[in-house]
Amino acid sequence: MMTVKVMRRWSTVGVMSLLVGCGPEMVEEQAESVAPATIEQDIVGGTTTTINENPWQVSLRYGGHWCGGSILNKDWILTAAHCVDGYAVSSIVAGSTSSTNTSTGQTRNVAQTIIHEDYGASGNDVALLRLATSLDLNGTTVAAIPRVSAADAASGATDPTVVARVTGWGATSSGGSGSATLRTVDVNLISNTEAQQSYPNEYIGPDQIGAKAPGKDSCQGDSGGPLTVNHNGTRKLAGVVSWGYGCADARYPGMYARVSHFESWIDAKLSGTAPPPGTTLLAQTNLSGASSTWKHFAITIPSGTTSLKVTQSGGSGDADLYVRSGSQPTTSAYNCRPYLAGNEETCSFSNPQAGTWYVSVRGYSSYSGVSVTATIP
Repeated sequence: MMTVKVMRRWSTVGVMSLLVGCGPEMVEEQAESVAPATIEQDIVGGTTTTINENPWQVSLRYGGHWCGGSILNKDWILTAAHCVDGYAVSSIVAGSTSSTNTSTGQTRNVAQTIIHEDYGASGNDVALLRLATSLDLNGTTVAAIPRVSAADAASGATDPTVVARVTGWGATSSGGSGSATLRTVDVNLISNTEAQQSYPNEYIGPDQIGAKAPGKDSCQGDSGGPLTVNHNGTRKLAGVVSWGYGCADARYPGMYARVSHFESWIDAKLSGTAPPPGTTLLAQTNLSGASSTWKHFAITIPSGTTSLKVTQSGGSGDADLYVRSGSQPTTSAYNCRPYLAGNEETCSFSNPQAGTWYVSVRGYSSYSGVSVTATIP
């Protein structure tokens, strides 16, 4: 029997459809391939706890509890990239021990989602959520948690055998149902060498950290939640629940994104200042080209950007507008392609991912005199 890599969020039923047109969904036309199954995870072998004991814990909502997350400050949540990659998580709940009766908690809408630019099969499973309205950090049921820094890690905060705490509302057994009440379990950190030996067919990079204990683990529904350690008398965030083979299988440790590895990335994103409305990111005029030829222009979307509008207009002939995040678009891979007759085309995005985007023009037929602009409206 083949063992599959399991992401620790709740799985959706069926296969996600590819969405074509303007919007944040990436369109990739490619041959089908067999990939490891991906499922989210919960606490196995633990006990119930309260939000007062873990006030940094939040629940990401996607038609109910979806994943966990950790409060970094009043405006930002750290979670797993696989929790939000392709899923429109619209809100979070903080300050609630229950994942079902959340009336006593603080519900906040998500204004922006930032997925690590290098997230993929090899790791970097982290994402940041910027809240539309700040949390009330009351210090009792809602509080920020300090992160394990690179200096903390160097001084032993995440050394092998250190006891770490995992919390979440995930399944209490592999493939089982989730818990309505927050649960906790203690596990021991292990070296990456030991983790790699347990997972010879996976790449265990410096961005990951493993943990295990007999009969104890995170599981489906726990993804994105906190792995914390007590360092010099202060509880700190050491990891983000990510993946594993099954849950609490003695052969396989639970794997987490190593928070100290992302210190600079998180700091840069949290300190980013959103550009003011009316900012122009690109202005190209009098473009011309032949049929099937490309012109590519790179723009940088700052952290905190809430909207992006790309417009193609004017001239003669027929040019097609393409926009893509992270890589130059192709005829089969893009975030937006209006594909209209003539040259009047527009792509609009809400809360675009920070980083490099490409605005491209391709000749459906020959064209001339075309203008392209990218603005923050």
